Amino acid sequence: MKIELLEMAGLGSALKALRLSYGKEMRSGVVSDVYSREPGDFKYETSVAMNPDDLALMQKLISAGDEHAKVLRGVLVYVAITAPRYWWQEMVTYDKIGSQCLMSESTMHIQGKGLSTEDLVRMKENLTEGTEQKRIYYFSYQTLRRIYRQRRNHRLPVWHTFCEWVESLPFANELITNGL
Repeated sequence: MKIELLEMAGLGSALKALRLSYGKEMRSGVVSDVYSREPGDFKYETSVAMNPDDLALMQKLISAGDEHAKVLRGVLVYVAITAPRYWWQEMVTYDKIGSQCLMSESTMHIQGKGLSTEDLVRMKENLTEGTEQKRIYYFSYQTLRRIYRQRRNHRLPVWHTFCEWVESLPFANELITNGL
């Protein structure tokens, strides 16, 4: 299994949303910049200095359950994952609720180049469960927390690899794995 973080987005926006129900402003420092090096080549960067009070509030909401921790739905990671087909069959459990596949490698185009229709059908019918496929996904931190809780002690080693990747994300200890 290979996992490559492509982009992280929304932490600053989630912090801005955090205290809205209390009628207050966030306490963390969020600086976002959009700039262009070349015409049409835009770069976006965000730096976050999380205030301890904002972090404590987020953790309180997280421990109260998903319905209170909805601010984590706005923190998204985009990732390229190359994994065996048997793992993808289990990952589909988490599709559509805070995660989604944006695109996947086509077995027809990747492995079936130059094959006749009959040979292509035979090849697809005989793909093994261990055949690796690359997909681009996005996940919310809320969904990653759910996956981590449910799969961190799974018998399949590929889930351990995925959970170790989750642990490496910014603020993962504070927002995803904390309390599990």
